[in-house]
Amino acid sequence: MKGAILGSRPMEHLMIVDFKPLYLGVVLALGTPALAADPQHIQALNDEALSLHAAGRYDEAARHYRELLPLLDEHFGPNSLEVARIRASLGATQLARRQYREAAKTYRAVLDGLPEAGSPRLRADALNGLASALYMRRQYGKAEPLYQQAREILEAQPSVPREQLLLVLDNLSSLYRTLRRDSQAEQYRQQAQELRREREEAGEDAP
Repeated sequence: MKGAILGSRPMEHLMIVDFKPLYLGVVLALGTPALAADPQHIQALNDEALSLHAAGRYDEAARHYRELLPLLDEHFGPNSLEVARIRASLGATQLARRQYREAAKTYRAVLDGLPEAGSPRLRADALNGLASALYMRRQYGKAEPLYQQAREILEAQPSVPREQLLLVLDNLSSLYRTLRRDSQAEQYRQQAQELRREREEAGEDAP
């Protein structure tokens, strides 16, 4: 699901967040040493969770993610990128279900478990998710630096992930409109507009 829009009643503006699940990004080898966590079972659970998440069946997807977490913890280790990716996907389902307090805890756990130099795009995703959870609880002062950190990480990548950066820029524009900081809101709106133009010229699907 790309660029879902989350209603923020009774707040004035809508908040754009990314509910797209994160893939494990690994091939679970059948030759892995025997563990109680069966790689084939892990992969099957993950595939089902991705399908449920993509269909907007967030409650069911969340149950699969919760079942996956201890298995991935055992198979890859508690601070692995695989655990962090599934935890971030769980956070996305919590945002989708407006469970903002729980989402904030989940994204903080992702950030706490990531090595400083590991997976900058996942770190940016977690920062964006945490900031969105805080924004929706009207904690604007806490959300702002997290959005800015996410933006800086993404803009520093050798190949800037346009779709992910667009979400952050849109969120910053929404945040500053909420704060009545119109010049900053317009700055990020224009940046997002230019990035969308670049995507169109590159033949990429717009979020």
